[in-house]
Amino acid sequence: MIEEKILIVDDDASELRQNTEVLTGVGYEVIGCKSGAEAIECLSKERIALVLLDVNMPGMNGYDVCLQIRKHYPLDDLPIIFLTNREDAASVTQGFQSGASDFVQKSAASSILLARIGVHLRLSRSLRNLREISLTDDLTGCYNRRHAICSLREHFSESKRYGTHFSIVYFDLNGLKKVNDQYGHLAGDLLLRSVVTTTKKLLRESDMLFRMGGDEFMVLCPDTDLKGSYVCAERMQNAVKSLTIVDQAVGFAYGVASSAEDYKDMDEMLRSADSSMYECKRKMREGRA
Repeated sequence: MIEEKILIVDDDASELRQNTEVLTGVGYEVIGCKSGAEAIECLSKERIALVLLDVNMPGMNGYDVCLQIRKHYPLDDLPIIFLTNREDAASVTQGFQSGASDFVQKSAASSILLARIGVHLRLSRSLRNLREISLTDDLTGCYNRRHAICSLREHFSESKRYGTHFSIVYFDLNGLKKVNDQYGHLAGDLLLRSVVTTTKKLLRESDMLFRMGGDEFMVLCPDTDLKGSYVCAERMQNAVKSLTIVDQAVGFAYGVASSAEDYKDMDEMLRSADSSMYECKRKMREGRA
């Protein structure tokens, strides 16, 4: 069964009905819209895999609609195929410049339309998979350091521009080297994966967990103040304490930082969280935490 949901945007009721029948006939779920404004609103509410877009519509034409969609959905996230009766050089050029993925003549056989849709859906899935691989830590399945720096930079910029706030929790596992040395790296890998699985269960959908390298991790918490980040860190710390790898109890030291502290740049914020983490680690060694 085909699971992708396709949005058709066409002010011509007969064209909309005909294409809907073709797509639902092979198992696609279809949503129909008769205007660009309606389509943009639909995209904000529904998870759409591909858009079939009429070029000639009253009000916003297809090119304008495509430009608006591309402000929020990049090419690899959402293929847009123009349905048109015009394939002159100027029209095609304008279409691709506005962000189209492809063109299909309205008079084309339904098999051609379905073939083009299939190609772009497969390509979109492949691109998303490649992007996910490039942003994910192979061992633990959480995000990697590259994605952490990009995400932190983006949130920091938004915080400065719009006055929104976020916090980060930086934590370092205790005893990973000891586990690796005594029981081998398979046991150490199990420790890392167990910590990630346990902490992920406690995070909100908007929170992001990153492996920064070795035994160090970071959680990015949008719309969270400093107090909230401490609550998040302590909940994770208490949950991890219940884990035992071989005969080793698991724990971690952590540090937090909030964009509300008005750091001059992202690196300063990251250094602050890192420094407070090492202070926590020092206190743990001295038996004061």
